Amino acid sequence: MIRRILSASLAASLALGIGPTLLAQQGSISGRATSEARRPYTDYNVQLVDTATKQLSGTVPLDDKGLFAFQGVAGDKQYLVQLFNVKENKIVCTEGPYALIAPNQLVKNDVNINCGKPVALWLLAAAAGVATTAGVVIQSGSQ
Repeated sequence: MIRRILSASLAASLALGIGPTLLAQQGSISGRATSEARRPYTDYNVQLVDTATKQLSGTVPLDDKGLFAFQGVAGDKQYLVQLFNVKENKIVCTEGPYALIAPNQLVKNDVNINCGKPVALWLLAAAAGVATTAGVVIQSGSQ
């Protein structure tokens, strides 16, 4: 009798679509904001925004090292990560979107909030400065 009730309950929940909701996989998003946030890091929060709904999915404070972590993040979605200055009541910058795709990519642990300042751009600027300096030195030496 109990087996029949359990079987009927399971069949009904699967038929109603409750099964996939309960079995939805969760992941995590973590990283650092030390490139943009200034000490004390406690003046900052990091916000997680679902790109599909534009709704805030969570908020966590930076720790004393400028790190953050979101646990239990719903999989098969894309998220924006925003650095929020609590004292100034404004978003400093936004990174992403980052996708959590089940089953293999449910962990994103290398987010670096740096307001879109790619390292490659800084390297190119430095290389251009070195090339210009070398050109000036060579030009002045030949005269």
